[in-house]
Amino acid sequence: MQLQLPFPLSPQDFLHRYWQKKPLLMRNAIQGYDFDLSPQELAGLACEEDVESRMVLQQGENSWDLRHGPFDEAVFSRLPETNWTLLVQDVDKYIPHIAALMQLFHFIPSWRFDDIMISYAVTGGSVGPHTDTYDVFLIQAQGKRRWQIGNKAPSDTLLPDLPVRILAEYEPEQEWLLEPGDVLYLPPGMAHWGIAEDDACMTWSVGLRAPSVAEMLGSFTQYLLDHVPEEQHYYDPALAPQDSPAEIRPPALAQVDAQLNAWLNDADMKQRWFGCFSTEIKAHLFIEPPEQQFSPEQLFHELQHARLQRHPFSRYAWASRPGGGLYLFVCGEVFELPEDCKAGVVQLCDQAGSGQELLETCGNSRPFLHTVTELLNQNWLELHHD
Repeated sequence: MQLQLPFPLSPQDFLHRYWQKKPLLMRNAIQGYDFDLSPQELAGLACEEDVESRMVLQQGENSWDLRHGPFDEAVFSRLPETNWTLLVQDVDKYIPHIAALMQLFHFIPSWRFDDIMISYAVTGGSVGPHTDTYDVFLIQAQGKRRWQIGNKAPSDTLLPDLPVRILAEYEPEQEWLLEPGDVLYLPPGMAHWGIAEDDACMTWSVGLRAPSVAEMLGSFTQYLLDHVPEEQHYYDPALAPQDSPAEIRPPALAQVDAQLNAWLNDADMKQRWFGCFSTEIKAHLFIEPPEQQFSPEQLFHELQHARLQRHPFSRYAWASRPGGGLYLFVCGEVFELPEDCKAGVVQLCDQAGSGQELLETCGNSRPFLHTVTELLNQNWLELHHD
């Protein structure tokens, strides 16, 4: 299954001309896929305690109501006939064939993706004109939705005192009606408004992670605090008598700058942090370790007749170390491996399931086997007997 870009556009053309620059409508871009998730199944997910969901109802031109799940089944029987939308996050984490849609976007780094959010709307249902801070692929799965696209809008032009972020001023410049199989790509900051045209409108939104600079700074700072040795302290440069003892002189500032930059500019430290940061999972998607713990020898034996599969909540990435070797990042943790484990690391990150051949790709490397055992004992990998 491949994403059918408009002819003659290639993935490289898309990334060069459209990615994070301007929207692109892709007609009939998904072919041969059965969008068989029903509204009832989506509503059932929204009733689950650990599933993030919300409902948006428009009750007038500038009157909107936001409700957060989990919902009781009786709520759905009391909804009006028009102008409401149900949105459920992380549906790909719970339904494997929906997660498989991520393969359509293999030309974009997998660690950038966040989730597939699915919205169901009746006629007139929408979440209002708004902007997002991240890239999104809007896949029309069932029914029809009319999308109005405007220019990039400042985030402070919002209607006041509303529970949802609705643009106060919105002038659409383009309008498209999407039908099943159509995909609309929107870059960050692009004003848009999607309105359901019928009572069976389902849109699957493939969203990418876009942490703020402030969020990254906060995370990196905390990572440094956790890893810089406490025994390291400020020490003076060469001192000379000064007329005013209270003066902070340039050599002292230069010394502070040098001591801090030794850590702030540590490329290896920054790489380790970013890999961990990029693979952290959301707090509500907690993965509980299994009761049974395996030794490397037990795992090696089990893989003779079983296979490993990534936990659906888990996140994986890898990178080459500046000084040689590899980093494997899983669920906010980092594992160091030798270069000859690359084939196994790539297979772990890029494929859904693996068996004995996973170990064979690394020549049954002991470091790799120990790492895979740790992943299994954290439940980031699951053992399946077919």
